[in-house]
Amino acid sequence: MTWLPRTLGVLTAIYGATTLVRPAVFSRPAGLSGDEPPAPVGILVRAVGVRDVANGLAMALAPAGPALRLAVAARIAADLGDATVFALSDNNDADARRKAVGVGVGWGALNLLGLLAARRG
Repeated sequence: MTWLPRTLGVLTAIYGATTLVRPAVFSRPAGLSGDEPPAPVGILVRAVGVRDVANGLAMALAPAGPALRLAVAARIAADLGDATVFALSDNNDADARRKAVGVGVGWGALNLLGLLAARRG
């Protein structure tokens, strides 16, 4: 059953592409900036966007089997890594920090379900 990880991959790639065009989509809710992030934040957010586009496309296009499972595992690692970085950050906006951690853990959990589905497929 590969539809779940592939769908999550497409959504990840779309989100990554969106952050490349509008970094504030990521940076504002995460408490990193206002409507237009300063240059260093925008650069880093765009780098995360590139990562997400590449990983999302890998999930969407990888052949079923080990390649798809590896792509999903990389996505889980990225999501949990993001959650860990935000959890340990010194961001003064505690509410934004909690939201960012929640999004990372939530997407990691969804992708874990996708990995389990890929193993069955």
